[in-house]
Amino acid sequence: MEPPSSRLVTVLNELSVGIRPELLQHAVGVTLQQHGLDHGEVCLLLTTDDRIQELNRSFRGVDEPTDVLTFPSGEPDPLGDVAISIPYAERQARARGVSLEQELGYLAIHGALHLAGFDDEDEQDRANMVREMNRAAVAAGLAPDEEWSSILHGDPA
Repeated sequence: MEPPSSRLVTVLNELSVGIRPELLQHAVGVTLQQHGLDHGEVCLLLTTDDRIQELNRSFRGVDEPTDVLTFPSGEPDPLGDVAISIPYAERQARARGVSLEQELGYLAIHGALHLAGFDDEDEQDRANMVREMNRAAVAAGLAPDEEWSSILHGDPA
């Protein structure tokens, strides 16, 4: 029997879109557990394109909206924060032909992998990230998507 996790995943939904927070909490939890992170806190912010663009501009110097941003704390508790744009995820889900829940699950997993130390700066890192995303997605009850990428802004990861 596995010891209980002392990880807390908080979902802050700034929009009125009905999202099941437990799906995202489970996806993040499974991902972190697969990489030995059974302790710590993660805050998952579900927000607008304008808000994520503001965060992207402030923290990365990129003045455009994106799907997901990750802010590792560098500490074991809290682990860090993940911000996801719901409107961006909706557009990306439509373009990919998947449900919003599927897309949000993958974006939450992507952010959790960054908190676990994964990067996607080159092709090899991106391929490894997508492999790990699929492993976590299947463990979290999501359909695999071997071709996942951030397709709307041309960034393959």
